[in-house]
Amino acid sequence: MNIDMNPEVKKYYQKSKESLPEGNDTLGKKIIEKVTMRDGIKLSTAIYFPNHGEKWPVLFTRNPYPNNKPLLEAIYLPFVEHGYCLVIQDCRGTGDSEGNWEPFTNEREDGIDSLKWLSKQKWMNGNIGTFGRSYSCFTQWIVADQMPEEVKTMFLDVYGVDRYSQVYMNGMFREDIYTSWAFANSGVKSELSTGELYKRALKILPANKRDKQLLGTTLPFYQHYITEVAENSPYWKDSIWQILKEMPQKVKIPVAISDGWADHHLDGSILGFESLSKETQSKSRLIIGPWDHLQNTTGDMSYPENDKFGLMNVGAYLSWFDYQLKGNGNGLESQVYIIGKNAWQTIKDWPPSAGGTKMSLSPEKQLINGNSKEGKIAFKYDPQNPLITNGGSALLAWITPGFTNLPHGTVRQKDYSERQDVVTFSSDVLNKPVTIMGKTTVNLIVSTSAEDTAFFVRMLEKKADGSIYNVADGISSISYRNHAVKPLPYKNFDKVELTITLWDTAWEFQKGSQIQLLVSSSNFPMYNIHSNTKGPWAEKGASNIIADQTIYCGNSGSNIILSIISE
Repeated sequence: MNIDMNPEVKKYYQKSKESLPEGNDTLGKKIIEKVTMRDGIKLSTAIYFPNHGEKWPVLFTRNPYPNNKPLLEAIYLPFVEHGYCLVIQDCRGTGDSEGNWEPFTNEREDGIDSLKWLSKQKWMNGNIGTFGRSYSCFTQWIVADQMPEEVKTMFLDVYGVDRYSQVYMNGMFREDIYTSWAFANSGVKSELSTGELYKRALKILPANKRDKQLLGTTLPFYQHYITEVAENSPYWKDSIWQILKEMPQKVKIPVAISDGWADHHLDGSILGFESLSKETQSKSRLIIGPWDHLQNTTGDMSYPENDKFGLMNVGAYLSWFDYQLKGNGNGLESQVYIIGKNAWQTIKDWPPSAGGTKMSLSPEKQLINGNSKEGKIAFKYDPQNPLITNGGSALLAWITPGFTNLPHGTVRQKDYSERQDVVTFSSDVLNKPVTIMGKTTVNLIVSTSAEDTAFFVRMLEKKADGSIYNVADGISSISYRNHAVKPLPYKNFDKVELTITLWDTAWEFQKGSQIQLLVSSSNFPMYNIHSNTKGPWAEKGASNIIADQTIYCGNSGSNIILSIISE
């Protein structure tokens, strides 16, 4: 096979090969097919054959990013050396495929048509596996209920099934992810770099003017994201996103789902696994490592043995496909990497059975596992002086050079002692390690002088040496509190409860450490800056309204519930 690789790309090919055992075949020929869709559009489809044989099991992926194709080729070509026919298709309007690029819109019909074509090819031996990361994972999920019988399994990497909950958490928009993605994937040419567009966009308020002002045109998908705050709106309920959310329960074939603790798709990936039918889930596997969206480790902690599955999970892919498509080996076990313990742990279910340990927030800024006296803590929140994001899972802008210098994943925290709008509660020093697995719930009892506002929480570990690291975080507006599907009324100074469910984690707090909970009212640009006024956030300009915030503490007040695993 004549594959032209520059030295940088060839490094990925060699690293992928090193992640796998020695193959028994060699690279054969490569051909390009123009596969016709139901509307006549032809999609460019590259087929890579092994050197020996006439029929093979097929591994199929669909790719929307032309610039990534040489890397995909390099990383996945070693599968051909293991006796698989590799098929990589350019999505509509990208690469060498015909049609217009409209993100997500055409992938269901195009995917169904492409799989029908693939199932009829004479060089396919009756066994097809689909695979792909991120958008290429979406292209699998969205056709999972229409798989030909030849498709025996899917490997679903770093993509979630609940788009709404990824765009919004309790009414707060994830600026970093979707403003950066929108301007990087607009398809509109600009004299400015995509990184510069993103930086300028964050400064433009109202937010619904950003695309027109910077690109001279509107981006319909971005306008939907920033204006459709209510989960019960037609955009979310009568669209491809509702089909996606309902898809896991329709899956009949075994699947492997993989993600990373520092990935912005983590929550939706786990939901996808949890939503599978019991029968399908029993045959499927879940893998979560200490990775970000590109399967790199992040931040300021070390993660021994994080590369267990090799470059971009190719080792896991091969084990899974060998078992599902060839009947070889033992497949995979569900397993997660426990941060802090720095070890992989095999699991039977997710989340594992864990006890819900409640710790009250005390007026002395303690986390107390037991009786706590009543009291309250007040602070002022100024939208003109937001808390700047310092690590976390729900971040994407770092993926493109020039977008941001903000760190992602687990990072050492800054000293916020000079900020009066940051309140930190601390547990006693732990006399033994404490492991949590699953979701953590924070129940804040609060009031505000504003007609609407937000409260942000971040769970932390303060180590014996005084260093502090973020574990998980979450946020809620008052209007969309408790996962409300439409705005809820609020009267100034009324006491309300905000239930904030933090994303899943597997974390071991060390002996000598303290568990901490930071409470504030902002975390920008992970989330939009709340203006302390009610109404659609994307229609508002900058606000000078300062809110008086109150946290109610004690046995009947705010608390955190940890999913602690018994040793």
